[in-house]
Formats: sequence, structure tokens, C-alpha cells
Amino acid sequence: MIKHEINIVFSNRINRLVLLFLLVVAVVLSIFAVWSVSYVDKDGITHNGLFAARQLTEAKAEYAGKLNSDIFEDIVNTDKQIKSEYGNKIPENIYADNMQKYMDIKDFMVSTISYGGDIDYTRFDALDSDMARNMYAIRDDNIVHLINEYGTTEEKTEFLKKQYSKLVTPFDYAPADSWITMGLYSTTYAIILIISISFITSGIFSEDFKLKAESVFFSTKLGRSRGTKTKILTGLFMATIIYWGAMLILSIISFAFMGVSGANSPIQIEYSYCMYNYTFLERYFVIMLAGYVGSLLSSVLTMLVSAKTHSPLISLCVPMILFVVSPFIGRVLPFDGFFNITPDQLINVYNCIKIPLLYQVLGKVVMQIPMIIVMYSIIVIITIPFVYSTFSKCCQN
Repeated sequence: MIKHEINIVFSNRINRLVLLFLLVVAVVLSIFAVWSVSYVDKDGITHNGLFAARQLTEAKAEYAGKLNSDIFEDIVNTDKQIKSEYGNKIPENIYADNMQKYMDIKDFMVSTISYGGDIDYTRFDALDSDMARNMYAIRDDNIVHLINEYGTTEEKTEFLKKQYSKLVTPFDYAPADSWITMGLYSTTYAIILIISISFITSGIFSEDFKLKAESVFFSTKLGRSRGTKTKILTGLFMATIIYWGAMLILSIISFAFMGVSGANSPIQIEYSYCMYNYTFLERYFVIMLAGYVGSLLSSVLTMLVSAKTHSPLISLCVPMILFVVSPFIGRVLPFDGFFNITPDQLINVYNCIKIPLLYQVLGKVVMQIPMIIVMYSIIVIITIPFVYSTFSKCCQN
């Protein structure tokens, strides 16, 4: 019966065009992702294209391994030497042979010493050898300040101490440009997927009313029971297959050209004070998982409104409000605590992961991202019976 419902959904030409649209967007975003990475060769010529990311990774691989104090000192001394000779007008070929290779590590150091303020590269210029060698000590001192700021209760303080103690230094570095780039593009694609999937699922319950076939559907022996369950399962099945299938296409195309270097490196190399003990690979999966929960949430709420109103247009207001309008409202209204756990945060993991937001529920301390993933997964499960009840009671005299 699920196959029959799927055939009904995709008998609508617009729904087939939506699938084609998602495929085209996946390919286009993959191309944009690959082309967004730049590489400067030894002659000072900048390259963008299919192989630029791999060439950049190969250049940066010179510093792959443990980021110890010797590496930090060497980078500071090299950077000072180049700037003393060329000032701010560094030739492209000099940049290619030096700065391009250690830029990730320099960014990590700048992120570390810029705690409490905006990223400021002039602070890096003020570093001496001793400060460079003590980079992890500087980071540890700042973590103490961070814990004091975000550890608003004794339980949160202890949680943060344990969480940061899990992060073993020196960090193991490998170039991770592909993962950083795809974190952004997968987030963008997740938004498009959620709206598109909601558009497709919005017609599952309203199509019978559109075709004036609801009396036939409900007059059948199992229409109100098994038929309704089948429609719900169809919506969940399509949301799952479309979401993961589309994300898989985006990922395969992008990583095939950019490579997967840095998959097992800690994300602290990008965000020095991140409390999440994730590798770049794990973060990418969490971003996709949160987006999937968002697509399920949007689908069941869309189906619920569609079952109640019999209007796909009205039901489409749900994902638009939750995932498109809500972020703009959150920036205007002074309710950060509330808007930090609204559904749109499921597609904002890339940014949420930078801030150590904690919540205390029944005495237990939980981090923002795992909490919203679990919370909205539970809401999806709770909403399903309401969808069933709403539609199965339609057209009852």
C-alpha cells in the first residue's frame, strides 16, 4: 500500500519536478563547494576547480601530525621573518611556499589568543616564541574563564570541566578544508530539503479531497485505520529516502573531488574553545542528523495541518514559519534562551556548535545540540498519533 501511495504522490507532475529540482541543486551546490576552495601554486597563480582542494590539502599536509609547541614556535618565527622582509605586500609565490601551508594552524592560534573578543590577527603578530610554545597553556587559562562564564550552576561547572578534560592535547592535525566547506553547504541544502520534502508530503492527506475521492477512501473497510497508517508511513518513508538520498548525492560528488583529509581531526582546530568532543567527520554526521530530524518534524507537522485543513498551501506555512521566518524573529526579539531551542536550530548546528550552551533538565546537565535532536525526535513520535486521529476522524457524521 505504501507503494500505491507513493505512486499517487508522484503522479503529480509538480512533485516529480521537485525531485528533479533537488537533484539539480545537489549537483550545483557540489560544484560551488568544490570551486570555493582556492589553491596558490609555486608560481603564485591562484587555482579554483576540480583539483584545487586536493592540491591545497597536499600543500598543507607538510604540517600534518601533532600540533606541539615546536610547530607553533616555528610558524610564529617563519611568519615574522616573512613580514619583516615583505611587510603587508607578500608575493603570491612566497605565500604559496609558506603561509598557505600553515594557515589552518595560524587560524587556530589566533582563535586561541582572541578569546573574549573578535578574531584579531594583529595579536598573532605580537606573539613571541615563549608565548607560541605556551599556546595550550594560554588556551587552558581561557577555558577556566569560559567555565566561570557558562557554568552558571555547580552542576554545569562540573560538566564543563569534565567535557574539556576529554579533549587531549596536543591536537592531531590534518587539513580539513573539505569538511569545513561541506559543513556550510550541507546546512544550506538541509533547508532546501526540508521545505521541498514538506511540499511533497503536504499533498498526502489533501490529495483525496482535491480529487473528491475522500468518500471512497473512508468507505473502504480499512480506510480509516490501515489506510491512514499507510499514508503516515508513506510520508515518513519519503522524508527519509529523499533526505538521505539527496545528502548522499551531495556528499559523494563533493568529497570525490575534495577528498576526506582531516576526517578524524578534532573540530577544536577550527573552533579552539568548542566543548563538543567531535571530529570533523562526526560533526558532519551530526549536522546531517539534525537536519533529518528537522525534515521529519516538518513532515509530520505538515501532514497534521494538511489532515486538519485539507489544504497543502496552508500546511506549507508550518515549515516556512519554523525554519525560515523563526530565525529572523529570533534576531529581533530579546528571547535568546527560547530561540536557542526552536526548530530552526536543527539546521543551525554549524553555528550552535561554537557556543557552549548548557541546559539543566531534572538535575541533569545536557548540551544544546544533543538536547534539541532528542527533544524534537520525541515531538515527532508524539505528533504521529495526532496525525492519525485527525485524519481518521474526517467525514464522520
